[in-house]
Amino acid sequence: MIHDAESGAGVSFVSRQLSAAFYRRGNRRHALLVVFAAATVIAVGCTGAGGDGTNAVASPGQDPTAVVSVGVVLTPIGDVPAFEVVTPDDGVFNLERLEGRPVLLNFWFPSCPPCRVELPDLQAAYEAHGDDIQFLGVQLLGLDSAEDAAEFLAELGITYPSGPDAESKMVRSFKIVGFPTTVFIDSDQNIVKKHTGILDAETLESLISATVALGGQTVSSGS
Repeated sequence: MIHDAESGAGVSFVSRQLSAAFYRRGNRRHALLVVFAAATVIAVGCTGAGGDGTNAVASPGQDPTAVVSVGVVLTPIGDVPAFEVVTPDDGVFNLERLEGRPVLLNFWFPSCPPCRVELPDLQAAYEAHGDDIQFLGVQLLGLDSAEDAAEFLAELGITYPSGPDAESKMVRSFKIVGFPTTVFIDSDQNIVKKHTGILDAETLESLISATVALGGQTVSSGS
């Protein structure tokens, strides 16, 4: 179920309290389990099922860091809808700017604990493959503001471009049903994979390599 940006104040308050607990020093894995135990509060923001048959983020009672093995044989499964992401430091990203480049879109928001768990692996993959595929974070607005996201990304050392999804337009056009969701796009602007749930480093590496290989070319990063 997609997180509703207009959720009631009670949901917002509890989610923020759980989010704060996640950040306190100590056992972060335990904090994650506490968060998922409160499924009635945050399920709208961090659960769902992908349209490609992959499992969503773990439901209550499961290991929240578990992921299902994903195959690396990729084929186009749909055209990329038009979109625009305005980033603070790297300008506007849209289909025209990204023409001829493979793209990794990561849909996330700061109050989603599994999104936070995944971000360091995404940053490591960006550092390894930023010249081969364009990384782009897409933040759901609602419980967190764009300013909240910017502060969090700076604290965690995330350096690939990221920007807010104004009015949740991209969430709707890409049919995002859970967070995090990562969409892989080949250099011909075909969607070749949509994975809902945490991607571990090994699976992320395989999917990036397979997506880049579809285009048969290496592209440079930057504006």
